[in-house]
Amino acid sequence: MIKSFLSFPKFRIGLSGLSINRTITSQLSGFVSKNKTLTKKKGLVKKIIFGILGTIILFVLIVFINLIISGQYESVVTKGQPIENYSKRKSALLVIDIQEATTGHLSMYPFFRKNSDELIKNINWIVDCFNDHNILVIHIRSEISNPLINLLNSSYAKGSPGAQFDKRIKTTSGLVVIKRAKDSFKNTNLDSILTGNKVSELYLVGLDAAECINATVEASQNRNYTVNLIEEAILSESTGMKDSMMTVFKNRGVNVLHIDSLNKQN
Repeated sequence: MIKSFLSFPKFRIGLSGLSINRTITSQLSGFVSKNKTLTKKKGLVKKIIFGILGTIILFVLIVFINLIISGQYESVVTKGQPIENYSKRKSALLVIDIQEATTGHLSMYPFFRKNSDELIKNINWIVDCFNDHNILVIHIRSEISNPLINLLNSSYAKGSPGAQFDKRIKTTSGLVVIKRAKDSFKNTNLDSILTGNKVSELYLVGLDAAECINATVEASQNRNYTVNLIEEAILSESTGMKDSMMTVFKNRGVNVLHIDSLNKQN
């Protein structure tokens, strides 16, 4: 009886259909499972991508804020303390920012590189002149220790070749000041060197008339130094900019001298 019942075609078809349904259900379950896994993987990939983008954006924001803060710090000129009225006039020569990263082979400034030979020749002659007259000579260079700024531009990074003096410049005086701002007095030992030597008059040469020379002139005048600039031993980003700054300096009471007048001055 059972055999004959199982032998009916409809029953066999029913069993076959049930098997197919189970197979389809199993395949659908597998597909859904794979789809869930794929969705999880996609979600994970999205999280990783957004995480990387967020990190990059945060880093750029930190660097941008750091640049703003550093720029503001560099631009603020110190007031300082007015120097004493010394009984005897003593002078000093400040040679500013003649470095491998400005006038040397690592320079990114075409105008400075182009005019560096004449500039350095004039500065070296002036240094010899001051040394011959036993006048204090101080060489000043820029150095940056901020890792974020150095990541963008390592030209002036502490210890780097670009932060060193241009090999052509004479640095025989032995007095060196390292600055991290445009103002050569800012957080350096320049104040103590000058007051220790009872200096009341400064001669400035080097770079840049509109930047570090300008800031150092202002800081010097804030301290009541008599300030002199030697025109043939100073550069700016262009001849026009230098000429413009010389006019500005004269209007501020700075003595703009020519190199051939030094022997008379000293």
